[in-house]
Amino acid sequence: MLIERDADLAALADMLAAVPHRGGRLALVSGEAGIGKSSLVAAFLDALDPATDRATGLCDPLDTPRALGPVREVLRSLGPQSPGRARPEDFDATLEALARRTAPAVLVIEDMHWADQGTLDWLKFVGRRISALPVLLVVTFREEGVAADHPLRSALGAIPARHVRRLPLGPLTEAGLAALGPPPHWTPARLAQVSGGNPFLATELIAMPPQADGVPVSIADSVNARLNALAPDLQRALERLSCHPGLLRTAEIAAVGAADLAGDALASGLLVQAGDGLRFRHELTRRAVLARLAPPDRRAAHAAFLDSLAGAAGEAADPDAIVHHALGAGDAAAVLRHAPEAAERAARLGAHAQAAAHLETALAHVAHATDEQAARIHQDWAYEAGLALRVDDAVIAARERAVDLWRRLGRPDRVGDNLRWLSRLHWYRGEADLARRYVTEAIELLDSAPRSHARAMACALRANYHMLSDEMAEAVIWGEKARALAEAAGDEEVRVHALNTIGSARLFRGDPSGEAALLESLRGALAGGFHEQAARVYTNLSECYIEMRALDKAERLLSQGIAFDTAHDLDSWTFYLVGRQAQLRFEQGRFADALAIAGPVLDRAGQTLLMKLPARMVAARTRLRLEGAAARPALDGALADAVSTGEPQYMSVMHVALLEAAALAGDPAAAGPHLDWLSAQPLSALSPRKWGEAGFWARRLGADLPQPPDLPASFAHDARGEARAASCAFEAETNPYLAACALFGMTDPDALAEAAARLDALDAAPARAALEARARVAG
Repeated sequence: MLIERDADLAALADMLAAVPHRGGRLALVSGEAGIGKSSLVAAFLDALDPATDRATGLCDPLDTPRALGPVREVLRSLGPQSPGRARPEDFDATLEALARRTAPAVLVIEDMHWADQGTLDWLKFVGRRISALPVLLVVTFREEGVAADHPLRSALGAIPARHVRRLPLGPLTEAGLAALGPPPHWTPARLAQVSGGNPFLATELIAMPPQADGVPVSIADSVNARLNALAPDLQRALERLSCHPGLLRTAEIAAVGAADLAGDALASGLLVQAGDGLRFRHELTRRAVLARLAPPDRRAAHAAFLDSLAGAAGEAADPDAIVHHALGAGDAAAVLRHAPEAAERAARLGAHAQAAAHLETALAHVAHATDEQAARIHQDWAYEAGLALRVDDAVIAARERAVDLWRRLGRPDRVGDNLRWLSRLHWYRGEADLARRYVTEAIELLDSAPRSHARAMACALRANYHMLSDEMAEAVIWGEKARALAEAAGDEEVRVHALNTIGSARLFRGDPSGEAALLESLRGALAGGFHEQAARVYTNLSECYIEMRALDKAERLLSQGIAFDTAHDLDSWTFYLVGRQAQLRFEQGRFADALAIAGPVLDRAGQTLLMKLPARMVAARTRLRLEGAAARPALDGALADAVSTGEPQYMSVMHVALLEAAALAGDPAAAGPHLDWLSAQPLSALSPRKWGEAGFWARRLGADLPQPPDLPASFAHDARGEARAASCAFEAETNPYLAACALFGMTDPDALAEAAARLDALDAAPARAALEARARVAG
C-alpha cells in the first residue's frame, strides 16, 4: 500500500505522458533509506499499460561495484532493439536503439549512490541527450549517501536542468502512519516519534510480534524481533542468505542450503520476489540480518556462495560478486585468482577505476601470491591506477616492484615493458631526466629480448622518444620499423602505437599524410579496445589540428576525445585534453572561455605536471593578453614547468609567449634570453607555425629569428612587411588577435582604428595599449 505519494505518482505519469510531445525526461527520486523510493517506482511500474516497455537495473553494495552492471541489466531487458552490451564505445549504439523505439519506454536505475563510474558516465551520456529519446529515465538515490563531492553530483550537474524533475520524498505524516493500520499499542503520534515518519521503519515496527519487549529504536531491533519469531532453521537460512547483497537466484539460495526454505523465507516478508529470484525487502533489512551472523558463520556462508559462483558460467558468472565472497570468506587464494579476472573484465568495459579497485584488493593479499602473480598484480594495478586515479609514488613503487620481480624470474621482456612505463610515469610528472633514463634502459633490454613483440615495442619507444624531442624525421624512421615488425608479428597494439607516432611526426611538420596515419591508428585502437592508445590519438591529432588551424576539426575531435576519456576513466588523459580544449578557445580569441576551461584543471587535486601543463600554459598566455605585466609570474612558472619536461614542444611555446610579453611592454631587453634560446634551435626542432609566431613577435622587438621556407601564408606575409595581407590571412585562420597585431606597423589611421576595434572586442587591453604607444611614436 502506497501512502501519501499520490502527487509523486502523478508527476511520474505526467512526465511519461509528455514524452511523445516534449521528448524524454529524467526523474530523480531521492530520500533517506527506507523512505519509499523503490515502493514508489514499483507502484508506478505496476500502474503502467502492460504494452509499455520497461527495464530496471539495480546497483548493489558490493565491495567493488559491478562495472556497468545496472546498465547491462537494462539493456538485456529492452529486448532485440537493444545492442545488449554496455561498453562505453557502445553508448552511441544504445542511443540509436533507444531513438528507434516507436513508443515511450521507462528505464529505471535504482540505488545510484552505489553505482560504478561507468554507470555514472552512461547516466551523463544519456541524460545530456534525453530530450531526443522516447524515454522516461527514473533514477533513485539516497540523499544522505551522496555528499557534495560524490561523483553522482557531478554526473547530474552535467545534465540540462530543463530535462530533469526532482522528486524528493519526505516522511509520512501522522495521518499517513495511521493509514498503515497500526495495532492499538502504536498510536500514530508514538509511531511518528519512534519511526520519524520513515515508512519502512514504521512498517517494521507494526509487524513486530506483540509480545516483543520494549520499544525498538532502530531497524535492527525491529528486524531482530521479527526474526526471533521464526523457526530456528529459517532464521539460520536468512542469516546465511544475507551475506549476498545482490539478487538471490536458485543457485545462490541452494548454495547455503536454503532451497527447501525459500517459500517460507518469502512468506516471512523479509524477502520479496525480484525478477527471476529473490531479494531482501530492503538493504537495511539485509544489513540488520547480516549483523546477527557470527564471524565464523559469516565466513562459511561466503565460502559457500564463492564455491557456487566460481563454478558458474555465462551470465551467472559474476566476477564482482565472486571477489566479494572471496573477501568475505577470507580466501586469499581465491582473491588472487578472481580479483585480476574481475579487473580485466572491468577494463574491457572501460571501467578502469573499477579495475584498479579490484587489483588493489588483490594487492592487499599479495603476500600469499607467487612471484609471477605478484609481478602481474603490481604492474596491472600501476597501469589501471595510473590511467584512472593518479600518478603518485605508490604507482611508481608498484612498477619498481614489478621490475624487481620480473628480473628475479628472468623475464627481460617484462622488465623492459615495466621500465618503459616507469619512463612514462616520470614523464607525466615532468621528471625528464628519470624519464629519459628509464626509456633508454627499456630500449636496450627490449632490443635484446628474443620476442618479436619486445623488439617492435623497442622501435616504437625509440620513435616516440624522438617525436617528443621534436626529432620528427628520426621518429618516422623508427616508427616505420616498429610498424613493420608489429605487422609481421600480428601485434595490433604496437602497430597502432607506431602509426600514432608516425602520423603525429608527419603532421606536426606539415605533411598531410600524417592525418591519414593518425585516423588509421584511431580506428585500430577503438576496434581493438586499446583505450590508452585511442586517448593518445585524440590528444596528438587534436593538437595537430590546432597547429594546422583546422579549428573546426579540432572542435569535433576534442569533444569526442574528452567524452571517450571520461567514459573510460582515463583521468591521466582527460585533463590534458581539456587543457587542449582551453588552447582551442585561446587560439579562437575566446579568452574568457579559455580561462574558464583551464581553471578547473589547475584547481583539481592529484594531477601531475604533464596533465596540467597545457591548461597552465594557456592560462598564463591568456592572462598576458588580458592583463599584461600582471601575468609575468604565471608566464615564468609555466616556462619553468615546460623546461622540466625537457621537450621543445612545450618550451618553445612559453619562450614565444615571453617574446610577446616583451613586445607588448616595449621592452626589447626582456626578450634577450628567449631570443637566445630560440636562435639556438635548429630549424627542424620547431614546426613552421611555431617559427612563424616566434618571428612575428621578434620583428615587433626589432630582432630577427631564423625562418623556414615553408612558413604559413599569414606569417610569410608579415615577414615580407605585407601587413594588410598578413592581417587578412590571420582573419581567414580565425585568429582575430594576430589579425589585429599584424596592423601594428601601419600608419594608416583607418588600419589602426580597425586594429583597436578588434582588440577592444577581445578585451585585449595590453595589446591595445601597445598599439596606442606605437601610434604615438609614429606620430
